This record gives sequence, C-alpha cells and structure tokens, in this order.
Amino acid sequence: MQNLSMISSKNQSLSLIISISALLLLIQFLIRVDLFYISDPLIKWIQVVSLWNQNWTTESILFPAKDMDPLFLMSPLNENFVFLHKEQLIGQYPIGFTFLYSLLGLIQHQYLPYLNFIYLALLIHLMTKNKFQIPVILFAILGTVIFPLLIDFSENGLFILLSAYGYYFLFKAFETERSKYWAFGNILFGLSLWLRLEGILLFIAVHLAIFSIEVVTNKKSVWKILHPIRYSIFGLLLFSFFLWNAYRYSDPLGTRHLTNFGRFEKTILDQFQIFLSIVFTFPKKEIWTLGFFLQSPIYLMAILHMKKMDFKNKPSLRFHLLSSIIFLFFVGTTSPNDGLTLNGRYLASMVFPLTYLLNEVFKDIQNQKLKYYSVMAWTTLCSILILIVFYFSSKELKKLKTELTNFQSNLIVTTSEVLSGGFTLDLIEKQVICVRKDFLVHYFYYNLKQNNFPEFLLLNLKKETSMSEEEIDSYHALLNGSISNGYECKPASESAKIKSQKCIHKNF
Repeated sequence: MQNLSMISSKNQSLSLIISISALLLLIQFLIRVDLFYISDPLIKWIQVVSLWNQNWTTESILFPAKDMDPLFLMSPLNENFVFLHKEQLIGQYPIGFTFLYSLLGLIQHQYLPYLNFIYLALLIHLMTKNKFQIPVILFAILGTVIFPLLIDFSENGLFILLSAYGYYFLFKAFETERSKYWAFGNILFGLSLWLRLEGILLFIAVHLAIFSIEVVTNKKSVWKILHPIRYSIFGLLLFSFFLWNAYRYSDPLGTRHLTNFGRFEKTILDQFQIFLSIVFTFPKKEIWTLGFFLQSPIYLMAILHMKKMDFKNKPSLRFHLLSSIIFLFFVGTTSPNDGLTLNGRYLASMVFPLTYLLNEVFKDIQNQKLKYYSVMAWTTLCSILILIVFYFSSKELKKLKTELTNFQSNLIVTTSEVLSGGFTLDLIEKQVICVRKDFLVHYFYYNLKQNNFPEFLLLNLKKETSMSEEEIDSYHALLNGSISNGYECKPASESAKIKSQKCIHKNF
C-alpha cells in the first residue's frame, strides 16, 4: 500500500509539472514571445546576441549607428537601461545571465524564452518534494508574480530557481546541521548574485532568522553560528562578484547598481511609497500598482494565521516567517524603485519561503469558505488580467513592427523610444537613433555632416496627443534645424500610426 501511495504521489507530481509547463508554453505561443521583444527583454536579447556575434571579446552592445552617435546620447534603447562605460555601450543586465544564454548561440536567439519551462518544471518539482499540497502549488505558481515573470525573456526564471533551491538547502541545514546542506545553499545563493542582487538580501535574511532563533530564543553560543561552513562559500562567491564588478564597471555591485541607484534622490517618504507599491499598491501614472499582497492576498492571510501557532514546538515555521519578514523589510528599504510593470519582481524569491507557511495553514484558510473563495476569485482575476495585457501588448507590438517594415532608409531617426524600440530585433542591423531631447538636435546634425549622410528618414507618431512634450519639442527642433543645416524635409506621409518625412541634403 505504501508503494502504491508513493507511485500515485509521483504520478500526481509529474502530471502537475507537465500540465503547468505545457500551460506556460501554450501562453508563450499565443503571445508569440519569440517576437515579444520590447523594453527589458529587448535589451537583454541584444546583450546576448552582441556577446555571441562578437565572440565574447566585448560586452559592448551592437549599435550600427555608432558613428552617428559616438557619445551614445541617441541610443534607440531606453536610456535608463544602458550606460556608457570606457567608450562602450553597456546594458544594465548582469553578465551572468547574458553570458550563459550567449552560449546557446546554436539556437535562434529569439526562441530562448521558450526554455523557461525548464525552470518552472524544476521549481514545481522542488515544491512537490517538500510535500506542498497541489492547490498550494497552484497558488504559488499561477497566483503570484512567478508565472508572469516566466513568460518573456529574462533572468527571473533562473534566479527564482537558484534562490528557491538555495533557501531549501539552508533550511535543511538549519534542521539537520549537515555540512553538505550549508555548502549547497551557499553555492546556489552565490550563483544567484550574478543574476539579481536580491539574492544577497535573502541570504542575509535567512541568517538573521537563524540568529534570532538559535541565539536570542534558544540561548545558544554565538560562536556556534559563526562556523565558516555557514558563510564561507557564499563569501568567496560574493567577493568574486564584487571584484569582477569593481574591475569591469568600477562599481562593486555591478551594472544594475550603476543604472538603478543614484540617478534620483529619494526622501524617506519616497522610499515608503516604494515600499507600499511593492507590498500592496500605490498610484503610479494614473494607475494603481499591483503589489505582491494585492495580487496574492492568500499569503497575507497565511502570515496572519501565524499568530495562532506555537513556535516553540515548530521552529521551522518561525524560520520561514522571520526569513520572509526580514527579507521584505530589506527589499522595501533598499529598492531603487518599485520594480513594477504589470506586477513586481523584487519579491519573487519570497514566494517559496512564504509557501511553506501557506502549506501549513492552508486547511484552516479553506475552512473559511467565504474568504477563501473570494481570495481565489480575486487572484484568478488578477492573473487573467495580466495575461490579457501581455496578449494585447504583443498584438500592438506586432502591428507596430509590421508598420515599421514599410520604412526603409540608411538612417532612421525618431523622437520616441516607442518607435525606435518598435524595430525590436532589427536594431542590431539597422541604423536607428532616437533624438529624445531637443538639446540633442545640434549634436545630431553635427554628426550627420561628419558622416556625410545625404538623407535620413524622420519618423514620428501620427497623433501629437500620443507624444510627450519632450518628443514634440524634439520633432519640431529637428524640422527647424534641417533648413539651416542644408536639408530639405519633404511633406509628411502618414500610415496608420506613423508620420514619416524624408529629409535630403540639397548638395547631394
């Protein structure tokens, strides 16, 4: 009977892994993630392809219009995602991610997002290994930030997997004091650093939780928890991470820190608003953000149920609760922004620790039928809405890209990152620049003359109401500057969304 039970359990786990992985692949296919490259995924893809095409000799991203823009002031990519360092245009995403994927150059790079099902399958396997109930796993995967983060091209899938397995091994080490678990946990958290910085925060949160339990509560010796096996491997990997970043980018925390921190001054109130936005919600550009507990309120219910628990007899629950709360505090007080687009990503690695708590109290939550079904309906609605946004965003991007294929020129100039980014994967071949500020117009025409361009194609959004004030100013400045610089811009031609004007030098 025991063998039959084990076989049945394994079959259930395998069925769950296959079903949810197939669902992810189906949604990716419907959205066509092989074409869904804009904003973050686009820059990550260009970083990967740049490494592959340049035989790993440089991290500088491919920019065909480099001669037209030697200072990289008119990059077609979002200016917050790239930076100039030692005369190279560097993307903000860590080398650990881009290098790994660049090794898969034999696969057409636009199809790389379809590999995310591997991370999903391994994460579900870990959850079933911990004997999480099936409804709990469904909430953890489909009802949190995890599933949306696995749809497009990003480092999130591998990071979530490494941090979850790292946390699992540190938890096992806490329970058993076995050295191999400390070592595995250290290694996996150390590797996760090369993908996202939150791995540092979660590792520290776990050890502070252990300190609270073993030293503060159980009155054990401080020297016991200072044993090198608990920290040394992670410390070595962290040191190598700092050393590489300091040498390569002149900042120990690397590219993400360079592009995300220090650009804007924040007050304590600003940071508190970021915390609220990450955790619950906050108004942002005329919409309310979808914070972690707003999308997944069942986890907040699980935390509140901990009040009824006897932590003396269940130290493991205290371990998970303290690790989660300390990590949440660290993220809320150190985040440079809320990390939210459709939903947040900074708390993605907190899902696995919290799921231990949810699994413990899930039966009690289910017994509160009205609350349970209300939460389930709300979370399902949020998940469906996120997928709908993905789908229609993808459709709009495909329409824009199709429209942009009608415009051919040796040099394409836009004033909008929406239009320049709309060229997506073609940006590694086409000379496209974005004159996003009017003060760049003089710089643009100076380099145009230096490179003897006889003509350029100016693209703009058809409706000025769809443009920002800066884009409108840049567009008019380009037209006004064309005459004094010897270019004649022909009357605008209009397509569905785009207004185009060919500008030709009078002396060519």
